[in-house]
Amino acid sequence: MPLALHHHDPATLQRRRRLSYTWAAVVITWSLIRTLIVWAAVGDYGLNPWIYLSIDLASAVVDAVTTPRMVLSFIDDQYRRAARWGLVSLVAFIVPDLYIFLGTRTLPHRIIKALVLIILTTLTVGVVSVLRKIRKGRAARRVEPQT
Repeated sequence: MPLALHHHDPATLQRRRRLSYTWAAVVITWSLIRTLIVWAAVGDYGLNPWIYLSIDLASAVVDAVTTPRMVLSFIDDQYRRAARWGLVSLVAFIVPDLYIFLGTRTLPHRIIKALVLIILTTLTVGVVSVLRKIRKGRAARRVEPQT
């Protein structure tokens, strides 16, 4: 049996839109900052910063759209839709990091270890943040008057 769609009041929809736009701004800004950091860290190993920036910005735009949709789908108990958005979001998260490894010449082991640690840390922070947003959104939905 399909789950019923939740119809939200205009204030909730406006809040969701505002939070989605805020997320997009944060993700794209982080993409620009991250490009500078990556360029400084591995630029001497053959990484083309312009290609990396292009890949990272494209991935950031995808992430800016998919992550809020995933979170809102989970909040609204639309698990299949949330899983699809989550998969696309995960791919968008990984692609720039793959380019670091594929777009550079041989990296020293200490840099590889540092990059893997940073990737795992940002992935963990991202997952924890998404879970908190889902819990907070579900709690807010429980107290929201249904129309």
